[in-house]
Amino acid sequence: MFWILLDSIGVHVHVLRATLWAQTRWPIRTASPRSPRILLLVHARTNDKTTLSVEVALERTGGQVHRVTERAEAEQWMMRRGEPGVLVLLGWSAATGDWLRHLQCAPHQDELPFLVVGNGLDHERVDAVAALEVGAQAYLPSSMGFEPLTAQVRNILKKLRAQAPAQVGEAETLCIDLVSLRVWILGQEIHLPRRLFYLLHYFAMHPDEVVSNDQIADLLSEGKGAYLAPNTQVVKIHRLRKILESAGAKGWLETVHSFGYRFSPPKNM
Repeated sequence: MFWILLDSIGVHVHVLRATLWAQTRWPIRTASPRSPRILLLVHARTNDKTTLSVEVALERTGGQVHRVTERAEAEQWMMRRGEPGVLVLLGWSAATGDWLRHLQCAPHQDELPFLVVGNGLDHERVDAVAALEVGAQAYLPSSMGFEPLTAQVRNILKKLRAQAPAQVGEAETLCIDLVSLRVWILGQEIHLPRRLFYLLHYFAMHPDEVVSNDQIADLLSEGKGAYLAPNTQVVKIHRLRKILESAGAKGWLETVHSFGYRFSPPKNM
């Protein structure tokens, strides 16, 4: 199993695996260094909505996502933190290709898996050929949606998780299984439809943060930007809150008026 623990607030989110146990402790905003890391390099011309949709898709893999906007910043991050599990490039340019060739000359970097996501600009066909020639494992046009990206990255991270060392776990307050799509709260299994499952997972990965209404709308539309009826978000949040309350998690999901919602489980249990 791969375990994700949100220790600083007393919430433990576990991604369960059938054959292997691995435990890591997470502070409020960042994952343990043992968690698979995803470095997201965003092209400067990419709009914020596309960037958010890609981040949401990557969050669903259970990996730790770190976003940068400059190639130099990406290099500095890798020098400081080490090689990520996978590099995801949002947008492409000739300069990006040159940078990757240079990067692959560094020790061990020639084996760094990377994927490219189109940002909806012109010349995607040309960009796809260029990216694949440099060694990209895949080029995913933005028109495909972001589910293929989640699947691709999840398969890469599975191999990394299988190498994680085994350790003994401890009692959990919240347990989320990203493989079987099951959830337990305070030891009691609860049943959530798909959209609410991923919404709760996102909240749990961002404890004590205000999640905006726009972010929630993007989560509920699964990054597709589909239209949602005005009351859909309110109904979904109300339903999730009632399910949490029925499992003994009353007050965990707070309304922050005029901003959005905040997931704040008890700090000491």
